[in-house]
Amino acid sequence: MSFHVVATSSGTPQSNNQAGEKKSVLVQYEVEPGFTIHIHNNIDPATDPQKLKRIIANRISAHKSRWKKLQYVNTLVKGSMELQIAVNMLRAKINIAIEEKQYLENEKKQLKETISARLQDYLNNYGITNMYKVEIQRLKKSMAPPTSST
Repeated sequence: MSFHVVATSSGTPQSNNQAGEKKSVLVQYEVEPGFTIHIHNNIDPATDPQKLKRIIANRISAHKSRWKKLQYVNTLVKGSMELQIAVNMLRAKINIAIEEKQYLENEKKQLKETISARLQDYLNNYGITNMYKVEIQRLKKSMAPPTSST
């Protein structure tokens, strides 16, 4: 992993009789342009530079991991909110569809009743009409002058 590290020391100056004492170091790591991590460490000056570099790289990696996790969680929260909005919209559409279905079922019931009533009227009128036709035929026969056959 290659990274740009700027280390600056602060705190008590190191003297020869204070061997083994840790000094405070500010490490700045530029992860991306415009994104810099600042880490304050108490580092033993006698630490191997490679080990120090590995420690810093591990801390930076952990920081990046926490940042990515935070971004991922934020993305999930945003997606969840969008899905909740979609669910609410779909519930509203379902309610509208249910109301429309009930309206159409009522209209269908009324139309069936109307058709049934008209059919019954037709059948009654047809029966009466046939009855009248039969009666007219009977009356015509009874009132017709007898025909003589020669």
